[in-house]
Order: sequence, then structure tokens, then C-alpha cells
Amino acid sequence: MSDHVGDPDEDDPITLSPAVEEFLGDPGTPADVFSAVVAFLVDLRENPFPHLSMPVPGRPGMHSAPLLRDLGLVEYAVDEGQDPSRVYVSRILRAD
Repeated sequence: MSDHVGDPDEDDPITLSPAVEEFLGDPGTPADVFSAVVAFLVDLRENPFPHLSMPVPGRPGMHSAPLLRDLGLVEYAVDEGQDPSRVYVSRILRAD
């Protein structure tokens, strides 16, 4: 799986960590969690600070946001120094 979401030929502003790639590529990942992560990535593409996104205290540039249906939390870093902002999705924390 590529570290970019979408067309691998375009310069995608969203990069997934190896842990997130593995999580999304794991056939054991529940479908509801997978779809919630994909929905988050779609929102992230439109706005690097989606609804309910919050800065992570003590970690400059890091943010967290809940997944739909309270299935977990996404942690990601935003580099606003570029246009569009570069986003690195570092981890998914499941609520189970």
C-alpha cells in the first residue's frame, strides 16, 4: 500500500505513517472502523482541522480528532508552512 491517499501520481498533501498503512491494510480491521478512518481522511483533505479537531497539549503541530461514531481517535501533524498544508497521519487509537 502506498503512503499516499488517492492517486499515487499526484503530490498528495496527506501522508500515512507505516502503522496507519498497516492498520488500513489489515483484513482484521473492522469495517466500521475502516470506514470511519476513510471518512476522516476525506474531511482532512478538505480541511486540515476538521470538526472537533484539537491541538495535542505539549506537542506543537500535533492534533487529534475523534472518529465518527466515537470509534476512536486520530493523531496527526500539520505543517501549515506549505500550500496546501502537509498532513502526516501518525496513528489511530481505537476505542475498544
